[in-house]
This record gives sequence, C-alpha cells and structure tokens, in this order.
Amino acid sequence: MRISLLLAAALLAGCMAAPPPRSDEILARIHTGMPQSEVQALLGVPDNTMPFPRSGTNSWGYFYFDGWGYYCEFSVTFGPDGRVLSKLSRRVNDGGSRSGS
Repeated sequence: MRISLLLAAALLAGCMAAPPPRSDEILARIHTGMPQSEVQALLGVPDNTMPFPRSGTNSWGYFYFDGWGYYCEFSVTFGPDGRVLSKLSRRVNDGGSRSGS
C-alpha cells in the first residue's frame, strides 16, 4: 500500500509542469501584437495579473532574475483583443544575493 501511494505521488509530481525558464533572452521574444496564448507558452502562467476595466486592457506580471542578477518584474499589457500592446521590465531590488537576504 505504501509503495503504491509513493508511486502515485511521484506520478502526480511528474505531471506538474515546471514553469518555463525566464531570462532576458526569452523575454526579448515578446513583441507587440503577440497573442496571450503565445506569451503564456513562452513564459508560463503569470505571477500576477491586473485588469484595467476602463481601457479594456490587462497586465500580466512575471518575476525573474536578469543577466546581472537583479530580481525583476516583467510586465506585459494586452489590449482588448488579447494581443500585446506593450512590455516593461523593472528591477525590484539592488542585485546581489538571489536568496533575498
């Protein structure tokens, strides 16, 4: 019984897909006019979202470490048609340790 439970747990863990890696190179592939489905295929599920009902736009945020080791947030804004309008990357900390200490 124990072995079957461990096997089932291992199988479920294997089914959970790890988020795709996020790097400056991957983020550079995001371009104006790209549909949400392609953005999600490249970057995975967003870490946060923010709707802007008055303009009909929506923003998705992704956290990552840039090539210099800075913790950053990459934000993609989609228009009412679900296509990329703009993108922005901002540093969240001053670099250094990736552990946050």
